[in-house]
Amino acid sequence: MQSQRKFGFNEKPPIMTTLLVSLQHLLAITGGIITAPLIIAMGMGLSLQDTSYMVSSSLVISGLATLIQIHRIGSIGSGLLSMQGTSFTFIGPLIFSYSTLIQQHTAEQALAVIFGCCAACSLVVMVLSQFIVKLKRVITTNVSGTTVILIGISLVWTSLQNLLREYHQISSDGGQAWLVLLLAAVVLVITFALSLSKHPLVKITSITTGLVLGLTAAWFLGMVDLSKLDSFDNFFYPTVMHFSLGFDLSIFILLMPIFIISATETIGDLTATAKLSDLPLGNYSYWQRIKGGVSGDAFNSFLAAMFSTFPNTSFSQNNGVIRLTGISSPYVGTYTALALCLLGVFPVIGGLFILMPGAVLYGATLLMFFMVFLSGVAIVNSGAQKNRRWGVVIAAVACGLLLSFAIPYIDFIPSWLATFLTFPVSTGAVIALMVEVVTLKRDTPVVSESVV
Repeated sequence: MQSQRKFGFNEKPPIMTTLLVSLQHLLAITGGIITAPLIIAMGMGLSLQDTSYMVSSSLVISGLATLIQIHRIGSIGSGLLSMQGTSFTFIGPLIFSYSTLIQQHTAEQALAVIFGCCAACSLVVMVLSQFIVKLKRVITTNVSGTTVILIGISLVWTSLQNLLREYHQISSDGGQAWLVLLLAAVVLVITFALSLSKHPLVKITSITTGLVLGLTAAWFLGMVDLSKLDSFDNFFYPTVMHFSLGFDLSIFILLMPIFIISATETIGDLTATAKLSDLPLGNYSYWQRIKGGVSGDAFNSFLAAMFSTFPNTSFSQNNGVIRLTGISSPYVGTYTALALCLLGVFPVIGGLFILMPGAVLYGATLLMFFMVFLSGVAIVNSGAQKNRRWGVVIAAVACGLLLSFAIPYIDFIPSWLATFLTFPVSTGAVIALMVEVVTLKRDTPVVSESVV
């Protein structure tokens, strides 16, 4: 149930109200902000030190990125109450890119290439953001839905593989492997139950709460060694090009479609935020905010690459908090952003999540990633009936998955193309895009380009 609007978009609520609302935003996004870089780092098999750096850097950069997004520096930023953080969209592509690069590079060189390619993709999206109407026409709900569905499938499959690997590892070490499956199941059920709650705040914070409760249960079961927290630094600050920058054309080509799809998701998030803020949609001001928001995402992702962490994008959870509280003032976001930076400054905060057993993490993420799959289905269904083409979506998903299995057995394909085709998400997105461009007659846009 939507709350009545308590304060206008440009009003500053009283300080106590501001602090309480900003805390709700913080609880809604912290679990997601920490989980995404943590899963990426674990998937890459990075050291405890490097994982700690990336998690802490992600928190700090998310705080800075949020400030940029809500305060509009020049033409960069939407000016809306939009929180920023590492998107789950990038988990699979980045882990796949690293696993490809590590075959011929050191870990440091592979990370340098990934951050360099992310920086390059971000700059391209900054340019494309100036042609947002044309981008919106080409990247239809069929294309973005196909991509998100494939992302969900790949992430669920990877999480199941990781969970089974954790089980076999503990079993081979002589431990109680059944606890892994039990704990994962408990966390999954708790998180799912919380997500179904009729209380809006409980529903919004289900991921963060599920992770905290799972970590607590694991600690009582003796599966968490808190003494390792002594190995974390007392304070943290991100450093420019901590892992340097490199470039690889095949990785750039693989990541570019993901950045473009992420930009279209941002359009949806910001549109929802504008609507909840009682701002008009479809006019010149709206499109300027959308341009600024997508450009802000791109600039923030470039900033993240410079500080050796992963791409930033808008979070949709904050829209749930706005709906709950009835407060959409960007002023509130300033306090949440500063709190994110503060959490990142103290590595022990991220350390608690880093020491979390894989069973807890994968139990919670199985639900999150299945929800990613469902959101892809919802994206396709959100398209106009006459433009909704499930045949295209299913064919693109099937081709993407089949090619990913077949390409390793084909020798004559160039290595750069093989790298691209082996990853089903990028392949499926491009196939869906090509079919849409060839077969669909575009609808008339909501607003003419001359207006934008």
